[in-house]
Amino acid sequence: MKILLVVALALAFGAAVIWAADFEPGFVLLQYGSWSLETSLVVFSAVFILLLVAGYLLLRSLVLVKQSPAKLANWKETQRHKRANRALTRGLITLEEGRWAEAERTLIRHASHSETPLLHYLAGARAAQKQNAADRRDNYLRLAHETTEGADIAVGVVQAELQISAGQKEQALATLQHLREMAPKHPYVLQLLQSLYQDMDQWQDVQSVLPDLRKRHVLENNEVQALSLDAAVGQLEAALQRQDWRKMDDVWQKSPARQRQHEAMLKPYIEGLVRQGEAEQALSLIEQFLRKDWSDALIYQYGRLAQGDLLKRLALAEKWLKNHRDNPWLLLTLGRLAKANSLWTKAEEYLLSSLQHGPRGETYQVLAEVQTAQGKPEAAADTYKTGLNLMLEQAGSTIK
Repeated sequence: MKILLVVALALAFGAAVIWAADFEPGFVLLQYGSWSLETSLVVFSAVFILLLVAGYLLLRSLVLVKQSPAKLANWKETQRHKRANRALTRGLITLEEGRWAEAERTLIRHASHSETPLLHYLAGARAAQKQNAADRRDNYLRLAHETTEGADIAVGVVQAELQISAGQKEQALATLQHLREMAPKHPYVLQLLQSLYQDMDQWQDVQSVLPDLRKRHVLENNEVQALSLDAAVGQLEAALQRQDWRKMDDVWQKSPARQRQHEAMLKPYIEGLVRQGEAEQALSLIEQFLRKDWSDALIYQYGRLAQGDLLKRLALAEKWLKNHRDNPWLLLTLGRLAKANSLWTKAEEYLLSSLQHGPRGETYQVLAEVQTAQGKPEAAADTYKTGLNLMLEQAGSTIK
């Protein structure tokens, strides 16, 4: 449309010039010294206009010639960027398809010409990781850091993820701790740290990041509470294994009262109390828990303790039988308590009932001891034999 308009204007201008030349051609005289030029005004105007156009075209040509190298370089750079962008797309697709070596070659070959070299090197690092090439992976991560300013956190996070994936937990921990120093409030860094601490059973460190996880809303309150419980239990179990009773008591005392009522936390703490000879306190905690809730593990532990007023404990345990009549663990505990009180007939009844609801080698052993005390050596021998065969059978199935 524009071309047609220009052509129309040119034709109109030409027609006007021809009309002017026919109507009144005019006269122009140019003289310089002895040299002179005479022509009509129309011809002079036409020549003048042609000279202007020619001058413009000449100057334009000179400018284009001068700018050609730079424009050629820019064009080549644009083409390289386009190839790099296509290579990035192709490399990412190849990476997702699982062709690690091809993806690495495609991504790295064009990384230096890309407008986003960070993406090339990070994806290349993942491809190298899939090929168990830790040295190349770390080199790509270094290049990603050097080529992109302000990407320290992004590169560090990818590095930590790859180290965790490769089982390099210590290196990943060092990376994440450095990132936390750089960005103490970064939610994903905190989440990775929490997960790694948990995986490495560093429960005290898990507790240290929980306040920040809660503040940054990385985890919901119920998740934080569950993780806090896991951390406390982990610390108790670690202290129990090392027999570090001071640490165990410190963890217990610092834990919220509601948390101390959880079965998972009571089990290692009570076991620690028993090993320290604090059976009376262990019994008190078990009874306090079982009055409100139930735990097979704690009722089993209750029956193994021979301290305290055994007759009173038997009477208390028989009250729990009303709501847990068919529970084999409670029946085993009742049998043990009755045996400890020399109530042989009652002990035998409880133990036989426990075997009906869940035969175990340990129950057979206690029953055999009761039968021996009753003067039934043959029955005791058969019971021992049955219990031994059951334990061997259970051990064999466990091995399989």
